[in-house]
Amino acid sequence: MNRRALLGHGLLIPAGLALAGLGGCGFALKRVQPLPFRSMALQGFAGNSGMAIELARTLDAAGVAVVETSAQAAALASPNEGQPLAGHLIFEALNDQQEQTAASTTAYRQIRDMGLRTRLRFRVLRADGSVLLGPTDLQLSRILPYNEKDALARQDEFESIHRAMQTDLIEQVMRRLATLKP
Repeated sequence: MNRRALLGHGLLIPAGLALAGLGGCGFALKRVQPLPFRSMALQGFAGNSGMAIELARTLDAAGVAVVETSAQAAALASPNEGQPLAGHLIFEALNDQQEQTAASTTAYRQIRDMGLRTRLRFRVLRADGSVLLGPTDLQLSRILPYNEKDALARQDEFESIHRAMQTDLIEQVMRRLATLKP
């Protein structure tokens, strides 16, 4: 065997042992938490809200039917239940916004740092309109260096960071929804 082959085999053995060790330590891929309801209506979002689209996609992946009206939820309910909408909740977005502001400037009024903020204020209602989870505020902020020479590239980066912050907020919402007891 030549030296490269020995080096290659020498790296495979520790890598294999490391992977085998991960199985014994309880490592598992991130899974969607089971939710205690079967259908949910999303209300209060703007028509083109990325937050609403991602929340609907995540709820669907968790096995929750996203419906437009309570009539659709009633159609999904099984006829054996005493209450036709027992497993239906309403997610009402009170505020869904993304902001971009100048966090700091130079003495010549040039922007040095940009502040990015993503906010979601929501509440969860039962099918009869009673409040299950009162108004809840979630907010994420990031401050990034800014150079006017790279404005176009920075704008693409800011959009990417806003999407990542939106995904993080959706994960927080899903954890809160998993704790509800309708």
